[in-house]
Amino acid sequence: MRFIHTSDWHLGRLFFGEALTEEQATLLAEFAALAKDMKPDAILIAGDVYDRSVPPAEAVELLDETLGALVLDAGIPVLMISGNHDSGPRLAFGNRFFGKNRLHVASSVTPSVVTMEDAWGPVRFELIPYADTAAVRLELADATVTDADAAISRRIADKGKQAGRCVALAHAFLTGGECSESERPLSVGGSGAVSAEHFGGFDYVAMGHLHRPQQMEGGRLAYSGSLMKYSFDEAAHKKGVYLVEIDGAGNRRQEFLPLSARRDMRLVEGLFSELMQGPKAGENPDDYLSITLLDDAPVIQAIHRLRTLYPKTMEITYRYQQDALQLTPGLRPDHRSLSGLELFESFAEWSTQKTLSAKQRETMVAFLDDTARTGGDAV
Repeated sequence: MRFIHTSDWHLGRLFFGEALTEEQATLLAEFAALAKDMKPDAILIAGDVYDRSVPPAEAVELLDETLGALVLDAGIPVLMISGNHDSGPRLAFGNRFFGKNRLHVASSVTPSVVTMEDAWGPVRFELIPYADTAAVRLELADATVTDADAAISRRIADKGKQAGRCVALAHAFLTGGECSESERPLSVGGSGAVSAEHFGGFDYVAMGHLHRPQQMEGGRLAYSGSLMKYSFDEAAHKKGVYLVEIDGAGNRRQEFLPLSARRDMRLVEGLFSELMQGPKAGENPDDYLSITLLDDAPVIQAIHRLRTLYPKTMEITYRYQQDALQLTPGLRPDHRSLSGLELFESFAEWSTQKTLSAKQRETMVAFLDDTARTGGDAV
């Protein structure tokens, strides 16, 4: 059995208020071409297909176009589950009809099962969409389900009794997984992590939720990661999909196939004057950039001027401010005990990383004295 594992498309995602639909469409066209070339027996999509429960129309159209290319044009069965960003009922609309046409969507608390055949016989695919703890406890009428770990255990408790080859498709945070900034926590006020032990009976577990591609237990459990980079925290990530093959004995072989976004996300640093000389050889000026300026003082309209050369500059910070913010609480002055002049001196030093000159201090003293004489607040 040969299949492609992907997840966390997050269609309809906004990045600094900018829609990423065009970027996602480019990547999904590349993915569809890759799938047609690889000719897998199935494609597994492990949740967070959309970025929010009520996705924008263009995101729905993009999913429709992509699934049409995979299922109808290429004839590849698709098995898809809902994630914590999706609305399960919306995503699974028409599932009974779609299932007869090789598109299987699971979104309920009770896992779904799809069985497929290859030269060695049947392979059982268990589809375990995201479900929060309260929904599991209420639907299964089980008061012992008090956290995410108990919820996932309760939903797949009978797996060890299944014979033959079996693959799980799930959306959860496995203990020990490496997180990214762009993921939404799966719980509030408690751990949303679940133990990998619950998936012990599967030959392969195709996970969704974590955006960094990663493997556990030698690759038996794997996160394919998100379709593209969704935060600057992911700048160093390699994005792509897993191609997985399972033989008749359940032995696994997998390969990570990279996908290349039209625009990368990059962390850049340098002096403002250097950056304004333009992109270096091989750099794409249209990449999404987070720029750290090494200048000793703020630059007037820095982001607007940088955008004339790098239009997708999304944020700028200053190294001296980052360094100042790293002061431990014990090294920060108690502002309540400082005079007005001392407060200003502290602020000026934090802003510029330089102490006031004698002339600047004299000017500030004169200003504060004048303010006090004309009825301003005493300082």
